[in-house]
Amino acid sequence: FIIVYIKLKKTIKLIMVKFMYKLNIFLLYSFLGYIFEIIVDLIMKIKPSSGIMSGPFTPIYGLGVLIMLQIKDLYQRLDLNKFLEIALYFITVIIVLTILEQIGGMLLDKVFNKTLWDYSDYKFHITKYIAVEVSLFWGVASIIIGYLVNPLLDKIIYKIPPFLTIFVLIIFITDAINTFFKNI
Repeated sequence: FIIVYIKLKKTIKLIMVKFMYKLNIFLLYSFLGYIFEIIVDLIMKIKPSSGIMSGPFTPIYGLGVLIMLQIKDLYQRLDLNKFLEIALYFITVIIVLTILEQIGGMLLDKVFNKTLWDYSDYKFHITKYIAVEVSLFWGVASIIIGYLVNPLLDKIIYKIPPFLTIFVLIIFITDAINTFFKNI
């Protein structure tokens, strides 16, 4: 019985560590996505705005990076040669994140009656929410994030104390609730 208890305790701890890691990834990249959008807006000399939330979060980036890292992990477990792994990762991420961008755009339009991005002016747009140029950018960004940026950030992410994660999560949830009721 004691051995089962110890194994169960270790399993629960491992699950919590993985959960906190993924939560930190989501929150961190939602924040970095917000910063990225603000910088792009400033460079393009348009009024800075990043997403629908009032606070410094753009959740589609956090979700997108979580998906990217899951895809990367899947291909790494297949033990392919590195070139094939990265090529498959690139193609898969382009497809999956393009679908995410389409669904996200449609949902924001339907739920909040807002169009936060419109690629209709892009040469290779497919719908107003997706364009080949943007999809290729996400593919390149996924390689940079997955193979360069995130391995460096992992050292920091695993050291984030749980109380800080919970504090930021409370801010995020409060902002999400406020945003929902403000825009409905």
